[in-house]
Amino acid sequence: MYDVAIIGGGPAGLAAAYNLEHAGQKVVLLEETGRLGGRAKTVDVHGEPVNMGAMFVYAGTASHELAVELDVALEPFEPTTFGIHVNGETVVSPDNDDLVERLPLTEHSRNGLRAFIRRATSEYYANTVDGQLRPATPGFGEESAQSRMSDLPQDVQEILTAAIRGGSVAHPAELSATYALRYFASYLVKEKRNRVVSLKGMEAIPAALAKALQSTEVRLHHRVESLHQNGKGHWNLQIATESDGGAGRKVTARHVIMAVPAPRISSMVQLPEWKSAALDAVQTPGSTELGVVVDISAPELAAVDDWSFIATAGRAFDVMINPRPGRKDGTAQFVCYGNTAGYIEEANDPTSGVLEHWVEEFLTVAPQLRGRILGASIQSWQHCFSLLTPTRATALPQLQAPIDGTLHFAGDYSSETAGTHGAYSEAKRVSQDILHAVSTATHG
Repeated sequence: MYDVAIIGGGPAGLAAAYNLEHAGQKVVLLEETGRLGGRAKTVDVHGEPVNMGAMFVYAGTASHELAVELDVALEPFEPTTFGIHVNGETVVSPDNDDLVERLPLTEHSRNGLRAFIRRATSEYYANTVDGQLRPATPGFGEESAQSRMSDLPQDVQEILTAAIRGGSVAHPAELSATYALRYFASYLVKEKRNRVVSLKGMEAIPAALAKALQSTEVRLHHRVESLHQNGKGHWNLQIATESDGGAGRKVTARHVIMAVPAPRISSMVQLPEWKSAALDAVQTPGSTELGVVVDISAPELAAVDDWSFIATAGRAFDVMINPRPGRKDGTAQFVCYGNTAGYIEEANDPTSGVLEHWVEEFLTVAPQLRGRILGASIQSWQHCFSLLTPTRATALPQLQAPIDGTLHFAGDYSSETAGTHGAYSEAKRVSQDILHAVSTATHG
């Protein structure tokens, strides 16, 4: 009998285990794969830690608090440029007016893009304080980002859609105007106070959490097939492992935390209608990421060091992001987010040719880097990032609510935001809920 069984060894599951163990709870964590960290995945590319899922720690969030507590090495993300690739040309500039003027667009399209950028910049500063999102405009959360761009020329909409999808995963029609500021407009204004980089990669935080666990039982290759309440109100979890020959195993716990992507939950447990309806409001589409490390030591490539964010309209991926611009050590890395491309199963097969195709796409955007690539890696996720839609925001109370006070839900899908920072905040909330319930039961 465990106090808490946690399903999923990603950021939410690990942080919940960390919190609950510190509070004296007997915890078991069940992860179906052979690694911990979930979508906070970092791989070595030519000696560089390259993030193939989550990219940034957001300042002032639970992820930032945990990283500091666990002594994870951090540095601020300090972009100085914004870039756009369109109609076969890539333009990067520290000045947005200069950027727009140099793009291969008609004057009508340039005027529309310039007006949008100026409005987005104005709205960003009106709704943020010291780089933190503090919406001041009434009704902002109910509007979609698409409402800001519907009247623009089609080629401008395609540029902005790529930029917004690359920064947030969501199509502008699905994303609230509020979070378009956080995940897109912050790049436009070259905000230097809201994102922090983990120098050893985003996987360093879950790795530090796992290392800190002492009494928690961590079981890899344990897939939870089903769970149901027994006659005593406890939860029985039926588990399959690689070594049990299909016989299965069982774990019993007083509380269970579902720390897996929202689309996975309904296949494990029979849910009441209100919870199923709330989960149906969650969209967690797939995504594909390409990581590239390049040699920019040649004098003619010095400007590439300052490339920070490039929207790539019409390419396989939506944006290129350099998490550490201005390093000045002769090397740079870029992570190319293919959120429009979604989940590409064969991308995870090194013999499929997808990696090579995406590298060629990268070189189309940055032809001056041909022959300069030191290494590349690709990763595709079936369920990547829960979209920040107004529909999900409305369903949030039902998403967060436990069933019978003992079946809990924690992940980016149940957070006010999304991503790993949302997952860590949800781990904190659910841990506090469980400890409150235990305290109430103990003291009657």
